[in-house]
Order: sequence, then structure tokens, then C-alpha cells
Amino acid sequence: MKDQRSVFKNHVLTDVIANKVISEIKRADILDFRSRLIRKIGPRTVNKAIGVLKIIFKEGLSREEIDNDPTAGIGNIKYQSKEQGIFSEDELRIIFPPDSFGPWKDIYDYTCFLVAATTGMRRREILALKWKFIDFTNNVIFIKLAWKMKNEIGQPKWNKERIVPIPQITYNSLQQLKSESIRIAPDDLVFCYDDSSRFGGTWWIKRFKRAMEKAGIDKKSRNLKPHSFRHTLNTLLRNA
Repeated sequence: MKDQRSVFKNHVLTDVIANKVISEIKRADILDFRSRLIRKIGPRTVNKAIGVLKIIFKEGLSREEIDNDPTAGIGNIKYQSKEQGIFSEDELRIIFPPDSFGPWKDIYDYTCFLVAATTGMRRREILALKWKFIDFTNNVIFIKLAWKMKNEIGQPKWNKERIVPIPQITYNSLQQLKSESIRIAPDDLVFCYDDSSRFGGTWWIKRFKRAMEKAGIDKKSRNLKPHSFRHTLNTLLRNA
């Protein structure tokens, strides 16, 4: 509901369609609204916005507050998702050298994305990771939390907690990060600013983009994203 409310607030209430009386909105108004959105945002978000309107009008029709549903018969925009790119083993060695930070700015982003590349953890899980969930004795990470909305933390995707092993290179980097961090209490976030505020999506994207540029890797044409590390790991494990 929070996701739908966000879409409604950002893409419906900001459009001229929000000024119309709901009972007077016709199918042409919905189609014109969709056309305006297509010029501004991607098809996936457009479909979400139309989906929110469908819920509203179906509820109004069910309650007999309106006589017809102008969204009826309006389908989703069809689009083909570009296949997620993956890194080669040679590229991984360039990106994550064992004796330096390579293309990364500092120990934080090197370790953060190394965790992504070697454990398959998702961004929201990594940025919600606390020191108490890293078991350095048994070399495993307990994945129990993930960021849901901007400042809301909860269970991982599908509400499924799990355990992942820590390879030696990642173990060494996490130990170095812990020795250099000023916030290492059990409940402290592993990846955060000095004032304990968390790293967010903007930090995540900017650090990844900068590292790819410095490493000379064309991420755009190959559709390489931070999530590609998860796909790469799964591909390597499958092939092995």
C-alpha cells in the first residue's frame, strides 16, 4: 500500500487528471494521462500508475459511487526487459583486487560491493546488515533484516531469513573495515556514515557508477547494475 501511495502521490496527483471530478473522468482522460506519463517515465512505472487508478475506480464502481469504470479494458503497456548483464571472472579480479581497493573510493564501498559479489545479498539486505549478524567464528552472515521504505526496516524479501557463507577475501575485508570503523557495537550498521545514518540508494548507485567508469567497464551497453553481482555469482555457481 505504501508503494501504491507513493506512485499515486508522485505520478497521479501531480497530473492535471487530479483536478477532474472522479465521476466525470472518461476513458479518453485515462488514455491521455497514460500518454503524458509515457513521455516522462518508463513503462513499468506507467503500468503501476494505471494500476492504482484501476483499484480506485473498481472500488468506486463496487460501492455504486460511480456509474462506470473508465479504466476497464485498458491493458498494461507491453515492453521487453533487457537481460541483466553479468561480469566475467577476469573483471571480478580487476574490480576486487585482494591487495588494494581497486576502482573503489574507500574501504566502505569496496567491502560493501564485495559482499554483494561474493554472497549474493541484495542491496536492501547489505545496507541493513548489522555487526551482530556477522559470525566471524563460523564465517557466515545471518540475513535477518532489509530496508523496506526510506527509513523502515523489516524482514528480507519474501520474509525469508537465511545464512550465507563468507569467502576468505570478504572475511578479510570485513575485518579490516571493523578495525577502521568507529561504530562497531552489535546493533550498529556495518555500512553507515560516522553519525550512524545509513547509506542509501543514491550512495549505492553513485559509488557503483564511479567504480565502473574507473575500471573502464561499459555498464550501459551490457546492462550491468549492482544487482548484476548477484546474477554473476549465481551463474558462476551454476556453471561450476
